Parts: sequence; C-alpha cells; structure tokens
Amino acid sequence: MKEKPIFLSDKFVPAQLPEICAPRKSLLTCFDEAAMDGFVFVSAQGGSGKTVTTLLWLNKNKRIPVWIGLDRYDNSPSVFYKLLATGLYSLQPDNENMGRILTDIAFSATPVEHTVELLSELRPETERYVIVLDDFHLITNNEIIKSLPIILRRLPHTFTVFILSRGDVPVEFEPFIKDKKRNVIRRESLRFTETEIRQYLNKLGHFLTPDETKFIYMATDGWAIGVNAIALSGKIADGSGDDFAHFFKDLAWNAWDSKLRDFCMRTSIASEFNAELAAALSGRCDAAEVMEDLSRSNSFLSRLHGDVYRYHHLFQEFLQKQLNESGADIASLYKTAARYYKDHEDYSKALRFWLMSGDYKGTDNFLFLFLFRGNKNGVADYADFLHSFFANPLPERAAKEAPVLHVLYAWYYYLTSRYEEYAKHMDAILLNLPRIAKAGNEFVEFAMLAFHVDYRRSLKTQVTLFYLFRGVLKNYTQAGLATSIASFTHNLPYMHRSNRDYSEIALNPKILDKIDTTYAPLLGKEWEYLRPGILASFTYEKNQLETALKQNTEVLNMIKAENKPDGRICVMVLQHSILWQLGLYSEAGKAMESLSSYINESAQYFRPNLNAYHTKWALFNGDKSAAREWIDCYYVTDIDHIEFFRSFQHFTTARAYAALGNMEKALHYLHLLRSFGSNLNRPLDRCEAGAILSALYWMMNRKKEAEVELIETLEILQPYGFIRVVADEGKAIVPVLKRILLRIAEKEYTGPLTRAYVNDILLAAYSFGNKHVGYINQSDKKQDKPVKLSKQQTYMLELLSQGYKNAEIAEMTGLSIPTIKSHTSLAYKKLEVNNAMDAILKAKELGIIE
Repeated sequence: MKEKPIFLSDKFVPAQLPEICAPRKSLLTCFDEAAMDGFVFVSAQGGSGKTVTTLLWLNKNKRIPVWIGLDRYDNSPSVFYKLLATGLYSLQPDNENMGRILTDIAFSATPVEHTVELLSELRPETERYVIVLDDFHLITNNEIIKSLPIILRRLPHTFTVFILSRGDVPVEFEPFIKDKKRNVIRRESLRFTETEIRQYLNKLGHFLTPDETKFIYMATDGWAIGVNAIALSGKIADGSGDDFAHFFKDLAWNAWDSKLRDFCMRTSIASEFNAELAAALSGRCDAAEVMEDLSRSNSFLSRLHGDVYRYHHLFQEFLQKQLNESGADIASLYKTAARYYKDHEDYSKALRFWLMSGDYKGTDNFLFLFLFRGNKNGVADYADFLHSFFANPLPERAAKEAPVLHVLYAWYYYLTSRYEEYAKHMDAILLNLPRIAKAGNEFVEFAMLAFHVDYRRSLKTQVTLFYLFRGVLKNYTQAGLATSIASFTHNLPYMHRSNRDYSEIALNPKILDKIDTTYAPLLGKEWEYLRPGILASFTYEKNQLETALKQNTEVLNMIKAENKPDGRICVMVLQHSILWQLGLYSEAGKAMESLSSYINESAQYFRPNLNAYHTKWALFNGDKSAAREWIDCYYVTDIDHIEFFRSFQHFTTARAYAALGNMEKALHYLHLLRSFGSNLNRPLDRCEAGAILSALYWMMNRKKEAEVELIETLEILQPYGFIRVVADEGKAIVPVLKRILLRIAEKEYTGPLTRAYVNDILLAAYSFGNKHVGYINQSDKKQDKPVKLSKQQTYMLELLSQGYKNAEIAEMTGLSIPTIKSHTSLAYKKLEVNNAMDAILKAKELGIIE
C-alpha cells in the first residue's frame, strides 16, 4: 500500500478511550442489536455518554472507523462533505481516483455530486467499516440534512452509520430506521445503573457500600459525565443530575495542579486546537505532552486527529466560565489565536478570533485578508459561512471603532436580501468613507460596489453621486475588484437581472455612458461585453427575438478565454433562451450542450441554477416528472425568506409546485418573490411573480384577484416595453389578458395601459401556448367536463376533511386500509392533486364536498 497522503495524517481515527472505562455490557448489547440494521441514531443530552459508549462499541467489535467530530462551523455543504469525503478516502488512501475527486478544485462548488462520485470509486472490500458523525445536532443546514440520505444510500453494505446527536431524528432519516426502539438509542438506555456505577468505581479503587452507590445514582441520575466527575475525585457529594460544574469543581477541579488548570482554561477559547496553538495560548513548550496525558486519563479531552484535540462541550463551558472569573487577559488569548490562523492562511478563523478579542480597532487587516485574499467557492458557499459568522451579533461599538465592518455587514445583508439592514449599513458606509479609505483602497472599491446595488437609488442618481467616492478613491484594481470576489453576477443567469435589475437602462440608455467612467472599471475587461449584453437582454425581453439573436451572437463572439465564467454564462444562457423561443431547437440543443459542458468544466458552482434553468423549460412543455425531480433536489428546501442569490431557483420551485398541484406552496413562494422584487426594486422579479400569480388565481377561480394582479404587473412593465416575462405563461395567462383587453376597451377606463401593448403580450402568449402546453394544465380545461367522483370517493374525502385518519376510517366503515387508499388515490387522480390536503381544498372549491 502506498504511503498515506500527508494531509490525511491520522484524521478520522476516533478519540482515544480513557485508560479505565465502565464496561457497560448491557448497553453495548443494545448497540450490537441496533448496528445489525446498519444505522444507529444515538439521541441524548450532552454528557450522557454517547461518545464514550460508541468508542467502547468500536473497541469491542474491532470495526474500522471513520470518526467525524462536527462543530457549528461545519454547517455548510462544502465543509461538511469535504470532511465526509476525506474520511472515506482515508480508508483507501492509495485509491488515486478518489484522491483526484477529493482534490478537485471544483469540489466545494458541488460537494454532494463530488461525494457521490467519490463513493462510486470505492473498491469492494471485505472489511467492516463504521462512519460516526459526532455532535450532529450542530448541523442545521437543510441542504445537508436533505442530501445526506442520498449519500448514505450509496454506502456499501459493509458500512454501519452511527449518528450521535442531542437532537431527535430528522424526518429525512426515518427511512433508515427499521425499528425505532432498536435503532434509536436515547438517554434512558445510556443512563448508568447502580450496578454499573459500583463496578466502574471499583475498577478505579473506590469501593462503595450499597448505600453510597445508591446515593451517587440519585445525585447524578445516572448521568455519565456526573458519574465520571465523581469517579475522578473518589469523593461523594450531593448535587443535581445535570449540574456538571457542581460535580467537577468540588470533586475534581479544586484538586488539580494550578498549572494544569491554567493550561486548560487558556486553551478552552478554541473549539479545537493542536500542540502549536496550545503552546501559543498557554506559553508551555510541553503542550503536546500535557494534552496526551489529559486525554488518556479522562474523557473531557478527546483527540480528533493527529495532535488536534477538543474538549467535551460541557467541560469547555466550565473552563470558559473559570477563565472569565480568573482575571486573565482573555482578549490577548483571542488575539494569539487570530495571529496563529492568519499565519496559517485560515483568514475566516483569523477574523473570527480577532473580533472575539473585542479590539475592533485592529480589524482592518484581518477583514482585508478575509474579503480579498481568502478562497471563494461561489456565492452559496460564501453565504453559508457568513450565516455562521453572524450567528452571534457583534456589539454596536464594533462598527463604530472599525467602520470597515459596515462593508462586511452590507455585503452579507445584500446577499441574503435583508434589505432594511443593508440600507442601514450602506448609509453608515457613506458617512464613514474617509475612515474606511484609511483601511485600504480596496475597501473604497468594495463600498462602491455596495452603493451600486443600493435598491433605494436609481442608476441615474448613483452615477450623479459618484463624486462621494472620487475624493477618497486612489485608483482602481487593475483586473477589476468585482471580478475577484465571489461573483459579480451573484451566480444569477441573466445579466440584466443579476447583481441588480438594470431595466432602468432600457428607458434611458445614455446611463451606460456615465457608468463607463464610474462603476465600469470595477469590472475591468468584463464590462466590454457586459455593456452590449445588457442591451441584447432588453431586446429579448421586448420579444424582438431575431434582433436579439443577432446582438447576442455578437456579444458571444466578444468573449475571450481570459474572461470570467460569470458573465460568459449569462451570455450563453441568453443565447439558448433566444434560440429556444425562436423554435430553432437543434441550434438551441447545441447551445445547451456548450453551456452544460462549460459549467461542468469551469463553473460547477452554477449547476443548481443550470438545473433550475433546464427544469423551467421542461415545465413549459408540461413535464411533471421534471417538477418532481426538481423538488427532490437536495438544494431545494422549504423557505420563509428569499435569499437574493437563490432567487432564480425559487421561481423554478414555485412553478414546480404549481405543476404538481400543490397550490399552497406555489403561492407561498410567489408571494415571497413578489415582495422580494418590490422591496429590492427589481421590477422583472416582481412582474414574473405577478404573472405566475395571476395565472394561478385564474385557474383557482379567483378571477378578480387574477385581473387585479396582472393589471398591476402590466402597468409596471409597459414603460419598458417588456413582453416575454408575461407571455411565457402561455395559455394560462391568455384568458386574463383577454379580460383586461375588454376592460381597456370600455369608455370608463382611465388607466395607463394601452390596447396595443396588452395585445402584443396576448399575441405572444397565445403563440407560446400553441407551441408549449405549459405547467398549469388546469387552466384550459373546458367547464363542460366537471370532475365526477364516486360515492365512496366522495365519502372518503368528507371523512378526511373532518380530520379522520385511514385507520379510523377503516374502523368506522369496515373497509380495509388498502381499499380506502384505492378510493382516495382515484379521487386524487381525478382532482389532479397529490395529497389529502390539496384534494380536500379542490373538492370544496368544486362543490363536491361541503
């Protein structure tokens, strides 16, 4: 076997067991039974013994483990799957194909797909393996929770999976649980019995009477970490079952050597640390030996890999409390950690630790490295990191002492479309420009980028106010600062609807001349093709497809090999859209092949948007299977807030739910998108949501709402002359347009809409509908073909609407559950829905049930 790659080291080897452990034979039998099914979920509070018991089971069964200790900074798909994939690779470190996939620079862009590919390269083995995901409750990212079952299903049967968590079993994991009583191990099973307490303390040389044993059991409630604290001290004291600090301080901590206590307190500021960092924090050159001895003698310090350790979280909380009470210079410890991570080029951790020091005046250098020198893996990955970064808000004085922080705040709130918070920090940037300029010229350029996307100001106003920056701007970054950050289009596929909605230029193209000499240099050479590309996009929106094809083909020919992927993708997407709309399907197919190939080779971070784009056109052709496949994608999760950089995907999700008959969810997404477009001054997003909403309202027989919604939408669009965003709804929107045309023709109509404009959209929508059936199929059903349900089908829906479950219906009617399911399934089919709730709502709407 070839030597293991250096970066693997001993990573993913589980923590060492303490030298003396309670045997826990009965509990290990429970683990044996659970492991027979290949999936074990251990759910219990901190300190219950999840980790040590799993280590005991591994030691007893001699399985080859991949142990992954998680923390809250692993809560993004790119980080989580890099850990998991590296753990899998550690089992076959000579597997060159796995190594190639793991070290692919695009891994972070599409981590789930890369992990699936890596699994396919695993060689068949006869060995038995175990994957342990420890502290899984720290993983709250819905994309991870939804996608992990995809990975687990692809693991060979030689793998057993253990998930250790303080939380309950996510619903997505329930298919792996064959028997909840067997496969889910809870605190009740982990609790020490009196016999186990006596046996454990006997091994440590503390021989107890039955009364003393009972007293310890009552004091600790069998809580593993409480029992361990008493075991370390050999003393018996009263206490409460969950009070670790009480046990440990009185029974063990006070007896420790002062130098050891000081070492533990100082190193507790880091969630994990190696010998080098521990030596820097503690000032001890023997840090490695101290850590080794401490981890060997108790379970409060665990080795993660190599010489990297971490404290049990309860012990870490205890240590940090002691540190706060000790009078030590905690700020200097955080600064030491920050400098350590800066020297090791981990700029995100360096910035985080420096901010934790509270010395905000020294933030400039660390923020500069994070923003402009750190690795960027696409906007989604960037946003995931910032989510964790902003989980604990900084005090108000932070930005007062370090105004550059307003740049980071504005960037984050803009990415996540928290428009009110963005506005607050954008205003603060303008007020503090001279101070921000002292931190570096790049910060001024970044402030200009933030100002350029300010939704409250028109482009005309922005170029007029450019003088605000001219006084502090020394020069432009040669290649264009905007091209060095995560994405200048924010991974959105249409350039005129990317970092901001540029529709204003369609009304006043002369604005482009002003942008040439103000904001354009931030984009460097990219602006050369983006400028005409925006105009070609407007031609497309006006449905002047032949002219748009000519313009965009010229733009496509302007792009050189050295141009960035973001703008290139936008031009390629528009080229395909135009060809498809013209019915040149062969040429469109070639354009799509070229686009897909380019994304797979050079911009894998764009795959979710490419899939959304594919699905959008499939839905226009009535492909309901495409809707189901889209909803099943791991990155399509339920939301209550539109994140700006995912907005294009959310439109596809809304259409997919509409195609599947789930109108409640479709309307939920559309209302969010409509508000998003209005609040951030993005007229095309606002109007696309409005067009779909109108079509759905009409289909749902809410015709007045449909008419009002579309009138408001058309009044926004008419000044621009945009047609496609409404016409693409095809037959579903035609009856609403006809109703509005009739209204405009009435003498009493005084609104701004013209018959010519509405008629142009009607003709385009009608033409589109003749070629593509659309995804709202119910809209063109004839009223002379009402839905007819049998008596039994109607009765089943009536009972379901009253809240009865299948088992209760079976008891009431005497029908078998399969028969009941057959009746309801036929009713769903006739009503063209997929679940009971939608069936009830549809049946009520049609008057079939009360």
